[in-house]
Amino acid sequence: MADTEEPGRERTLAIVNARVWTGDEQRPWVDAMLVRGSRIAGVGSSAEIRKRAGADATIIDAKAMMVLPNAPEGRIATGFPASVLVVERAVETSPLMRGTEEIVLALEDGVVVVDRDTMAS
Repeated sequence: MADTEEPGRERTLAIVNARVWTGDEQRPWVDAMLVRGSRIAGVGSSAEIRKRAGADATIIDAKAMMVLPNAPEGRIATGFPASVLVVERAVETSPLMRGTEEIVLALEDGVVVVDRDTMAS
């Protein structure tokens, strides 16, 4: 799926109702994240992220799937590159182990590069 945006305007995506592994020892799990352009603009609760996203945002309901950094050393935190994977995985499974067949949605620097179930349309 190609990602289309208005010229000069950054796309805003909110991934909610997820199991987001942040990589932060103080707050390893949250349930939502906000992306503006190529960067993560925030992490937190689904209600908080929906409120911050605004009316023009694309809201992606992850349906309790895991959201992981797209690199083993990556983090999901404000200011970091928006390169993440939404994967089908039980929450008991290690967040660092994944197979490509489990990827439902992938962002690279805020651009949708995989959208198996048209979650970001």
